[in-house]
Amino acid sequence: MQRRQVLKIGALGAGTAGLAALGYRFLPPAPSKELASVQSLTVQLYDSLDSEQRDALMVEYDHPFRQYHNRGVWGGGQLLATAGFSRQQLSLATDLMYAGLSEAGRSILPNQFFLKLPDVLATNLLVCGDPYSDQCQALFTGPHLNLRVGGKNTEGVAFGGPQVYGDQRGDAKGGLPGNNYLPQLRIATELFDSLPAELQQQAVLANSPIQTQIELQGRNGEFHGVPVAELDQDARAKVNEFIKQVFLAYPSADVAYAWECLGANGGPDALYLSYYQDSTYPDSSLYQNIRLEGPAAVFYFRGHPHVHAFFNVAMDGDTPLSVGEKLGYNPEVLEGEKLKAVFEQAMQANGKTDFTYYDLDSAVGKLRAGDIRTGDIYNAESWQNEVVYLKVRGKELGGELATQLEQRGTSIDPAREYRIATTDYVANNLLEKSIGVGSKQETGGMLRDQLIDHFSVML
Repeated sequence: MQRRQVLKIGALGAGTAGLAALGYRFLPPAPSKELASVQSLTVQLYDSLDSEQRDALMVEYDHPFRQYHNRGVWGGGQLLATAGFSRQQLSLATDLMYAGLSEAGRSILPNQFFLKLPDVLATNLLVCGDPYSDQCQALFTGPHLNLRVGGKNTEGVAFGGPQVYGDQRGDAKGGLPGNNYLPQLRIATELFDSLPAELQQQAVLANSPIQTQIELQGRNGEFHGVPVAELDQDARAKVNEFIKQVFLAYPSADVAYAWECLGANGGPDALYLSYYQDSTYPDSSLYQNIRLEGPAAVFYFRGHPHVHAFFNVAMDGDTPLSVGEKLGYNPEVLEGEKLKAVFEQAMQANGKTDFTYYDLDSAVGKLRAGDIRTGDIYNAESWQNEVVYLKVRGKELGGELATQLEQRGTSIDPAREYRIATTDYVANNLLEKSIGVGSKQETGGMLRDQLIDHFSVML
């Protein structure tokens, strides 16, 4: 439904005065015809905030939320629909978001499914740093969105960090009919169709990567699929066309720096191209999950079951964006089972529990090797889970935790009451499957905070 349709429907029952009130309260302002610069708009918005609003929307530049990326999980700041902004402040916020896009992007990104009607009101706004300095970035996060505005690339990272976009149109359908980002799928499909059979076979992998896992691997990374350098000239041109289409929504200066980063690392020829067998539908042969990856860049278009897309580009993949307080040195990459084990160790150490349980399917993050900061922890535990302590009788303990304990040779006293740490997600959704029958005893705060405490001691 278009905004004009909503206004028309409201006018039928409310009259002209009611319509104006409805539009003022629930519809976002249109962007100004002439947009000021990102810095000017950020300063104007900052100057208009009272102390309470600044506390809700502003954090220091090195806050770990500046590194955080996901497909719409709360990213700090405040939801603009409920922020209590004046109309003037909402206008400034709207202009700020649009100023962080290219002219083409101003008709693409705000047209995403969840933003079509509420526009900026559907986003959380967080401002990192001092708007009067060169170190300031505004983050708009929301459904299928993490838009970074005003990053100065002071850390050698294009766009100031990973960007996230997506759209619900064409959900769970082959070919994504009507999707806002269909041009990207079309180019990727044309590229695949142009490959000879042997390269098509090499490019198609079985299982799609975790969508949020776009950490840069650096020069010693392990890459899969077909090296772009092995493609013919026409196919390599399609790779460039795909990347240009991804960059289309963003400001020219930021895009130019992203291409400079790519060029410093061998250009698109240094990337690997892959498609995924699990991203097709019975009624369609199209591979709807596509990934381009190299030492200092990842482009991941995930069109199955709907579009959640991520990209991350830097000048040096061995020194990716890492912000916040330094916790220590991590000697190896942690993901999957290893990351789950570390999460359980942190819950065990903080809660003085008998047992801990973290759901392996929730271990979607990755903790890189090297110096670790709080921002890296925010990304590794990207679900923002709370820790929950349960009391469970031995005779009622079951599920996957009981299986794990049995495999370890741990004996269980049926009459004893055990204290078990897990996450709120498990306690609320997977209790019987994972742990058995138990009751909530208390909460232990955010898991990421426990992890920060754990790593500050262990590393």
